[in-house]
Amino acid sequence: FFKNVGFNLKDAGFREDYVTSLEDVIKDGYAEKVSDCDLKRTNDRLWYIPHHGVYHHKNPEKSRVVFDCSVKFRGASLNDELFQEPNLTDNLVRVLVRFHQDQVAVMGDIHSMFYQVRVTEADRDLLRFIWWPSGDFNQDL
Repeated sequence: FFKNVGFNLKDAGFREDYVTSLEDVIKDGYAEKVSDCDLKRTNDRLWYIPHHGVYHHKNPEKSRVVFDCSVKFRGASLNDELFQEPNLTDNLVRVLVRFHQDQVAVMGDIHSMFYQVRVTEADRDLLRFIWWPSGDFNQDL
């Protein structure tokens, strides 16, 4: 079970980095605690997303949290239920060619971009995840 929530209990350094990463997601306001009354509610619009930590090969000192919406439960995943639109992402060649159109090009790296997508209140129950305060399994979820 613990592997499914992102912990490798044998690697204390990884566990500490992972707990810090997920605590930062919560501290920065990208996730919120479910109220006690909403926690007890049951209906067909609830989904719990598995998560795990990863290190990027270019920055092995900092882990990040990955929420895996492709995991299937009873034959379905959250990704399966999403509306699939056409891929509007430009290919790299087209982007590079457009750099020659004007004198100035702008590029950016948005910190925590995937955590900053606003979700309506009606849909937030579809993006729940399980977490213990400070990653302490002895506390309540």
